[in-house]
Amino acid sequence: MGCILFFTPHSFFPSFFTPDENVISEASRLLPLLALYVVGDGIQISLNAIIKACGKQYVMMPIVVVAYWVVGVPLGYYITFIRHDGYMCEDSSLLSDDLCVHQPSYFCGVTGLVMGLTTGTYVHMLLLAIVVVCSTNWEVESRKAKERLALEKHKVTHQKENQVDMRSI
Repeated sequence: MGCILFFTPHSFFPSFFTPDENVISEASRLLPLLALYVVGDGIQISLNAIIKACGKQYVMMPIVVVAYWVVGVPLGYYITFIRHDGYMCEDSSLLSDDLCVHQPSYFCGVTGLVMGLTTGTYVHMLLLAIVVVCSTNWEVESRKAKERLALEKHKVTHQKENQVDMRSI
């Protein structure tokens, strides 16, 4: 999905939803960042599932707090509202001349918010990857999975035996 968003003309999908050129233009600016977001989010979801399957859910909340509330939201806020005073990129006439000369305007407006949250998603992904790589003993996890499968097989076998016994009564 990220490749489709990234490699199609950026005004193609937004034009399905609105004829307004300003909305299409702003959405077109967001699509490259959203394509990167989709890639990072997909990897992050897989790593999240690994951590949950290993029974280490307790590490999830601190990672989410750091990734989004310490990095993503403050970065998006800074880029959008402090660095660019909340102006949309088309509003460059409202910005001072110094601001326009010294700061690139790609991340102004909503794009700055999306950039901050995309960065938060990548921080989330990297922190989860560190937890998976550094704290997972795959031999122990493999043994636990085999034990659970054997227990489940034993349970299913006993249920079938009980069903046969009930029919004979």
